[in-house]
Amino acid sequence: MAGDDISKFSEIVDKAIQTAFQSTPKFSTVSPEDYRTTRSVFADRYGLNVSDVTYRVNTLAAQWFKDKGSWPSASEMIGWDAANNAIASVALGYTTLGPSFGIRDDTGDTTYYYNDPVFGSMPTDAAPDFELLRTGVPSARTSNVYNAKDLQTILAQQRSPRGGSGSGRAGRAFDKRQLSEALTNRWRGLLLEEPDDSTVSKIVNDYISQANSFWIREAGNLDFDTFIVDKIRTTQRHSDLYRRKPESQSEDEYMSGFQQTAQRFGMNTSATLREVEAGARSGAGLAGFSERVGNTREARLATDGGFSRQIANQMQQMGGLG
Repeated sequence: MAGDDISKFSEIVDKAIQTAFQSTPKFSTVSPEDYRTTRSVFADRYGLNVSDVTYRVNTLAAQWFKDKGSWPSASEMIGWDAANNAIASVALGYTTLGPSFGIRDDTGDTTYYYNDPVFGSMPTDAAPDFELLRTGVPSARTSNVYNAKDLQTILAQQRSPRGGSGSGRAGRAFDKRQLSEALTNRWRGLLLEEPDDSTVSKIVNDYISQANSFWIREAGNLDFDTFIVDKIRTTQRHSDLYRRKPESQSEDEYMSGFQQTAQRFGMNTSATLREVEAGARSGAGLAGFSERVGNTREARLATDGGFSRQIANQMQQMGGLG
């Protein structure tokens, strides 16, 4: 995107924010102590000058006030994921890349972002048309796409030296395909079903955003498996399957008991999954579960079929001896 376009975009953003909050007092005026604490913590956390975060802190607090009807405390601002994303976007330099942009990873997959005037860089499923969002008129201009390995060099050239005591760490690139596969396998194992594509995309994008924020803030690694399981635990299906799980067992231990028991009967995959789900929902003991599965039509057919094949093999061997 040309420099003139970025300059015009910055003017549009400033006007949009001023219009949205022109009748709202400033956080710095209403709660000066909370404001100063928030500003200082964010500047130190993300390796920025205090002046770099002043405007964002005020606009984020004004958005909080607009949504909730009260001003946030310093601890609420500091712990607010949306505020951390906004400040991280500034620290990464993403807010200098224009209204929208894409980052292409080593596998060729591209993640697109929209630079929200208040919340910073927000991942989207496809390249957004900023002119369409702003005016309702489609634009012929497309979002710039940057290779992940080149982006940090580009941003470093634009970034002026920072003060503050923070790290100034840049975000990292992730293999979205690998994350999607890991998520799908974990979802399938715990919930006994396939996740839909939109769910996978949203969770992966949320993880990348939060993992980068955590890395910039504390040089910490956000564990992906823990992140996935936490998301899975918020679903209604998880509640249905594990409501009767003993506290002493993990989800994996609880489910594997039913899976191993059901698999002994040699039923087809569909029947096995159906019985495993029924057992998990009921919270039955494994002995009672085994007895119930053994009395099902599918288990009897599988057992009888196995016995018939065994007899046929023995008869064939006897005939070969004659």
